Amino acid sequence: MLIDMTHTITPDIPFFPGTPAPGLSPACTLTRDGYRETLLAISSHTGTHMDAPAHLLQDGRTLDMTPMSQFSGRATVLDVSGEGPVITEAFLQSNYEAIHCADFILFYTGWEDRWGTESFLEDTFPVPDEAAARYLVSRGLKGVGTDAISIDRIGDSRLPVHHILLKDSVLSIENLCLKKVRGRKDFLFFALPLKFEGADGAPVRAFAELREAHEADRRRR
Repeated sequence: MLIDMTHTITPDIPFFPGTPAPGLSPACTLTRDGYRETLLAISSHTGTHMDAPAHLLQDGRTLDMTPMSQFSGRATVLDVSGEGPVITEAFLQSNYEAIHCADFILFYTGWEDRWGTESFLEDTFPVPDEAAARYLVSRGLKGVGTDAISIDRIGDSRLPVHHILLKDSVLSIENLCLKKVRGRKDFLFFALPLKFEGADGAPVRAFAELREAHEADRRRR
């Protein structure tokens, strides 16, 4: 069974302060041209998207130069909606069993429910502190994700968590849809970025493959 974990890009979706708003306009129409085509004007960090090391690091790798194997793996969703504004190293260590076998750690903050509202940009969603970010790096992860707009505080221009993760080539995936996989452990996760030259980041189509649910359904048939 596949579960879509991606927000649909529309002209009115939330976007990080300072990022251009997305634009979708008709380039060709059935009436005028006999076929439809849409002109997309979007930032590389629009909607559900992935940050590459090149986003912040002068010599960081871009997504188009990143091996495909980096974009999928085993994932665990940690419910941090009740943890307050800071995800600590102690919290992560208390979830060692869920974390140690994962390639991706995804944080369910509950902000997905605010998508499309002004409160989605309220800067109080849970984010890892720097010690927690370093702990995540020590686990040899491929990526860290969140259903919030950033893995850092919106108001922190230093972007410390981004820097810690990206310096060690741990990808950041933001604006995920995690409600349907809240609390799930050890499932297959895919976040496939749009491939363009020099990609410092890119919108992704993110989804989960729940094999155990598929196998159970197959046996019932």
